Amino acid sequence: MKFKLLIFDLDNTVFDYNMAENFALDETFRHFELESSEAIKESYRVVNEATWQRYEKGEITSEQLRIERFETFGSLHNLNWDAAVVSRVYLENLGRGGFMIDGAEEIVFETAEKFRIASVTNGISDVQRARLANSPLKNIFNPLIISDEVGVAKPNPEIFRILMEKAGITAPDSILMIGDGLSSDIQGAINAGINSCWFNPDDAPLQDGIKPDYIIKKLSELRDIIY
Repeated sequence: MKFKLLIFDLDNTVFDYNMAENFALDETFRHFELESSEAIKESYRVVNEATWQRYEKGEITSEQLRIERFETFGSLHNLNWDAAVVSRVYLENLGRGGFMIDGAEEIVFETAEKFRIASVTNGISDVQRARLANSPLKNIFNPLIISDEVGVAKPNPEIFRILMEKAGITAPDSILMIGDGLSSDIQGAINAGINSCWFNPDDAPLQDGIKPDYIIKKLSELRDIIY
């Protein structure tokens, strides 16, 4: 087989992050006795996305990300709250949201019988480990590399170097990265010289200069690439 190691992203590749985020926002707003609406949640998502982009560019740390997004969001909506406390409650709720993408559990277990399975994620450590611990996949990813723990995030190729070192694999062309994020997963794999498979269930357009080796709409289509 061409590939020896399959690397799965977690958020919106294995776990349904959008569903988990929606759940966590509802629970957090309820905790602080705030009205939860689609408009207010969309406002948070815009702030959150911008903050994560700064993190992926190395402009802020993970600790700053946790607090800054709720400071920005709170200021935007004139909310008198302690962003650090809100962040703690939100992350606890997010960690409870172990909803999985359709077909993820099946394809991960299937491929684990024939390949080394790993994960590299830009997620927050507390959240990712909580979700994995409460899922059927809790012990399957080896190694599991979380940007929050190693101090570097995709698309920086260093996070892939750390994974390869822990996996004991030196040949980038024997590795396939599977993820939904063009600017993080796919660009990161390109930066590291690793094969890339873009999971694109919504038929989103490609971004200029980012060219994945493979594109799939369903995780089951991965079989056509790796076998």
